[in-house]
Amino acid sequence: MRKRNDYKVIQCVVYNALRVGRKNALSRKELSRITGYRDRLVREAIEALRHDNVIISLGIRGGYYIPDSTPDGRREAAAWLAMQDRRVQSIIAATRAARRFVEGRKNRDMPGQISMFWVEL
Repeated sequence: MRKRNDYKVIQCVVYNALRVGRKNALSRKELSRITGYRDRLVREAIEALRHDNVIISLGIRGGYYIPDSTPDGRREAAAWLAMQDRRVQSIIAATRAARRFVEGRKNRDMPGQISMFWVEL
């Protein structure tokens, strides 16, 4: 288990390695090389840093950066936020059936499984 102080140092090192502006985005591989920390530590640090700091990721194109304080930077942050909100809604929708199952409720729109003898299970 990591000591809390060590983890704060890792977060500071990762945050200081991040650059400002979309054109300066760094992949996790690059951040690992720059900081000397393994990918997992970099990913965990970014996750923790996002609780208090704006760090944008470019998705499949890769790269993390801090948006600049210009109107363009705010638009980039707004677009990233909208994308994250859509992901949250998708996850909520995807878990509804499992939640009904756990709570012992059936989906009224879809019948249960039918056995080979046409008896609902």
